[in-house]
Amino acid sequence: MRRKIGIIATSLLLYLFVKELSSRYFVLNLSPSMEKGIYLLKEIDELKKGDVVVLNIPLNIKETLYSRGYLPKNIKTLLKEVVAVEGDCVEVVHNKIYINGEIKGDIAEVDPKGRELISFVKNGVLKSDEVFLLGRGKNSFDSRYFGAVEKSEILKKTILIKEF
Repeated sequence: MRRKIGIIATSLLLYLFVKELSSRYFVLNLSPSMEKGIYLLKEIDELKKGDVVVLNIPLNIKETLYSRGYLPKNIKTLLKEVVAVEGDCVEVVHNKIYINGEIKGDIAEVDPKGRELISFVKNGVLKSDEVFLLGRGKNSFDSRYFGAVEKSEILKKTILIKEF
């Protein structure tokens, strides 16, 4: 009996250790908005276009994400690509998002279930504390809908180490 308790206790401690360690250094993405896989978390030295980042879910969209089932309530972060930084001009023209005059994607009026989508994008030049984020998937819920994000909301940069 003692041996069983020892094995269970050791297994539990090992599980908790691996869980804690993995959440500090890795993130698993199963969402179609970015490549599915395991991403290594890195400290942020600077943010530049092309960086893939993990961020807190912006407060202005949290309720929408959960109530519409875009994300399970246990998910607290998003994984997106930085596509515009300080000084870049972001504009919406005829439901298309432009960055420095180049089309970066469409802005849908409804989600895949026919529910209205509202865009919080403000036309203009990004400030020093802002970035604009897009997912790579067709129906990604990203800055096209929640607007520019403050850099302070970015938690880590990432590197895809294993794609599924």
